Amino acid sequence: MPAPQPLEHAGFHSGFAPREDSVRWVQVDLGEGREIDAVAVVPAMLGSRQAYGLPRRFRMDASNDPGFGESVTLLDRTGDDQSPHAAPVFVTTAGVRARYVRFTATRLVAQPGLEKRFIFCLGELLVFSGGRNLALHAEVLAPNSVETLPTWSPRHLVDGACALGLPVRPDAAQGNGWHGEISRQAEAAQWVEVDLGAPQALDEIRLIPAHPRDYPERPGFGFPVRFKVEMDGRTMIDRTGADFTNPGDTPVAWKTNGLRARRLRVTATRLWERSGDFVFALAELQAFAGGQNLALGAQVTSSGDTLTASWSPSQLVDGRSSTGVMLAEEVWLEELSQRRELESMLALTTYQHVKARGKAVVRAVWIAMVALALAAVFAWRLSRRARHARRQEMDLLRQRISRDLHDEIGSHLGSIRLMSELALREDQGNEPLQEIHRLAGEAAESMRGIVWLVREGDAPRLTSLVDALRQSAAALLKGVGWNLEVREGEADPAITASLEFHRQVFLLFREAVHNIARHARASSVRIEAGWRNRRFFLRIGDDGCGFDLEAVSAGDGLANLRHRATALGGSLDITSEPGIGTHILLDAPIS
Repeated sequence: MPAPQPLEHAGFHSGFAPREDSVRWVQVDLGEGREIDAVAVVPAMLGSRQAYGLPRRFRMDASNDPGFGESVTLLDRTGDDQSPHAAPVFVTTAGVRARYVRFTATRLVAQPGLEKRFIFCLGELLVFSGGRNLALHAEVLAPNSVETLPTWSPRHLVDGACALGLPVRPDAAQGNGWHGEISRQAEAAQWVEVDLGAPQALDEIRLIPAHPRDYPERPGFGFPVRFKVEMDGRTMIDRTGADFTNPGDTPVAWKTNGLRARRLRVTATRLWERSGDFVFALAELQAFAGGQNLALGAQVTSSGDTLTASWSPSQLVDGRSSTGVMLAEEVWLEELSQRRELESMLALTTYQHVKARGKAVVRAVWIAMVALALAAVFAWRLSRRARHARRQEMDLLRQRISRDLHDEIGSHLGSIRLMSELALREDQGNEPLQEIHRLAGEAAESMRGIVWLVREGDAPRLTSLVDALRQSAAALLKGVGWNLEVREGEADPAITASLEFHRQVFLLFREAVHNIARHARASSVRIEAGWRNRRFFLRIGDDGCGFDLEAVSAGDGLANLRHRATALGGSLDITSEPGIGTHILLDAPIS
């Protein structure tokens, strides 16, 4: 935030009201309906960083009707009291077209020193369109206002000057602007001229006062006491009849309403007194059209110059003031408004943080001793129990893995060894070698399945289980037509189950498919899987030779299937008829 600038023109001051809930308003007439990009309100300040007279509650509206019979609300701050912050209030209004902008105060503030008299004040109201301030020197209507010149007047609301000063990003670069010849007389005429290179339709002209670093207490350094501004020889602004109040660190701007000109000349007819002598100096001369400064980098001529490292004609059009880089006024005000909002959020957060810490300390005092004792006891017991449970869990997991490796891989490796012996004894060993090749493939597939179970984690998704079943079927049912289908509408992809559930289902599936591949002589196998309401089902059917359930011995693998279904807490239904095929249905809860 810039330091507040002392100004004779403080801004707008409302009339006095007996109650704080009295309504007061002021509105600006833009002359015609215009597209409005943004509206900014700068609080009035009287030499301090606090806003003076900023209403606690207010709103801004736009309309094409001077009586605001129909209007568009641009900003409504009537619900909560606002802090008296010195930063501007900025609101974007893209898509709004209006001629009038009204600021309405719905909760006033007490006039300092008078508790029963209420007011509201504003420093400046700006209406932007295409980078231009349409409200500059516009007509102001205020049915209830105070005019105490030179401080307060409705005209000061749109004079282009406010206590925030120049829109500048400060830096340490040396450069003050342009400086004319030093004169011993105040009435010596001096001029400086900027050539835009070609006639241009200009919207606004701005003079930026100088404020050299070696004159820190002299804002408005060298700004002429009396002067005129000419455009191609035509006088557009004439301030030669009376002394012009020194603007300090605020811009001096005039609208030119699209007038075309190539050369802009500022002629000082009464110079500014420095220290026993008189000078004419400016930090920057700006000429705006369509939101752009066309004077930037233009050719500068003058009646005479004072040339130093900090003063030169080129510095009059280099885009800098004496203290930093000039910024677009609209962007500058918007960012200052955002700063105000962030500071308010930070203040609220800090207050809430301090309050929460206070409550926490009070609670900690009451709870700390008991909690500390209980925590020590429970921590000791829980740590012992957790270590013991973890050891048991790891032991059980290691046992299950070793058992699966023994049951699956061990049996196949035994068969490989037996078939290898047959191949060595017989002279013609093609078929046993082919069987060895098949069993070796099954052993590798079993190993992959077990590795998958360990890799998936504690609670894999059921969709991952289906993928593993599909891969296993592809490996075991080579030469057999098969299809695995997941029932649509009954399989939420986000459902997970325990690792033990996945292990039992996977091994049950492998056992069943392995039996089909070895014994069923089937030409096609149909597999269906699905889950709903925390229950999982798996159907496996083939068109193979089938078998008689009554004649099956316990060593044919059916006992293993039923054992795994029991471990899952579910049911297993097996139907088979010789010559027709076999069907297996698993229905188990998802654990």
